Amino acid sequence: MQLLALIWMAWRQLRSVRARVLPGTRGLSFMTTISIAGVATGVMALVVVLSVMGGFEADLRRKMLSGQPHAEVMGENATAGFSLKEHPLEEIARMIPEATRLEPFTEADVVIKRKRFMSSATLFGIDPAIGATNWGFTGTFIDGRFEDLMRRNPPGIALGDQLAALLGADVGDELVVLSPQAGVSSILGGGTLSRSFKVVGIFSTGMFNYDSKWAVTTLDDGRRFMGDFDESMTADRFVSGVGFNLQDPMQAGLIKARFERAQGATPGLRVNTWQETNKALLFALKLEKFAMGSILMLVVVVAAFSISGTMMMTVFHKRGQVSLLRALGMSKRDVSRLYLIHGGVIGVTGVVLGLGMGILLCFAVEWTRGVPLPPDVYYLKVLPVKFLPWDYLVIALSALGFSLAASAYPSWIAARQDPGAGLRYE
Repeated sequence: MQLLALIWMAWRQLRSVRARVLPGTRGLSFMTTISIAGVATGVMALVVVLSVMGGFEADLRRKMLSGQPHAEVMGENATAGFSLKEHPLEEIARMIPEATRLEPFTEADVVIKRKRFMSSATLFGIDPAIGATNWGFTGTFIDGRFEDLMRRNPPGIALGDQLAALLGADVGDELVVLSPQAGVSSILGGGTLSRSFKVVGIFSTGMFNYDSKWAVTTLDDGRRFMGDFDESMTADRFVSGVGFNLQDPMQAGLIKARFERAQGATPGLRVNTWQETNKALLFALKLEKFAMGSILMLVVVVAAFSISGTMMMTVFHKRGQVSLLRALGMSKRDVSRLYLIHGGVIGVTGVVLGLGMGILLCFAVEWTRGVPLPPDVYYLKVLPVKFLPWDYLVIALSALGFSLAASAYPSWIAARQDPGAGLRYE
């Protein structure tokens, strides 16, 4: 009951000072309104910006998980790879029972030349019979057919749409793939210095690094461009790695740790997760989100200074009332609590208004299916939004904490006020 009385008194303190002179005056004082508006603006900006950044992060993470395997079993020597005869797919599936869609692959850095056009690229070898669903190549052909990769004389190759545009290549064109890492020993052993391919397809995965740099061919043709290749690697079915997916991609780190603990049963192999592959990008996203949140939180901090100034003016104008309350028996502690609640009421009002306006604005963006973005600047067509309840809770608690901290000094000044001096002044 005492707490409710203090809350009611704190709300009365927020009313306009002119109400004492003009009894008909209603509403909050100008400074109180400005303080509440400052907190609400800061909270709204944080909610909207973090929701949009969360939308970008979620979309990018979705493309990461759909455009690459959740984890890859690699050889300890990344250049040489490992043999599928020594480590068959059945053994890997037994070691990692959570793995789905095991797909072997080869990977090599090459140079692709078509007439006077030339570009560096990554030659990616897959088994067409198994597919390349983990990398998003299957089902993303905008021209040609995935099955035509198995054609011979010359062998077939598929290009990312941006790489094809750079080379001026279309389906049916022939081009030459050169291996800059092929040494003399590799060539003598059957390795390939250059080879002609026929473009049988063009794909568009929506991932810039794939569409602008990757060329896809069969496992046998891609293997010949691996470092230190010789014919025995074909007989032993050497690959750069085996990609697989998981039911829960966030468990990739736990799968890797368990695989390393059982390393004695599978010497020469290691697991590389999607978090490790995109470590720099994921860290940059978190750093950007933290930096933007910290900068926008300064708006709330500035609003807290406004709250402190508003309360200092209130303490000055209401000193007679405070002295009267003290004379009637209110303790210093209760006076201090009264003004802390005063600042808390401003903070809660601003937080509720800011959260409400920010979430409503996010709903509006979501309901209108996003704000259009310039296609020549962003890879997305519309502004994405993701609702982040836990982040909203942190924002609300932080804003309320700053409001209470701003109220500490004015409440201390009000509590130590001399009742006699205040009454004499009135």
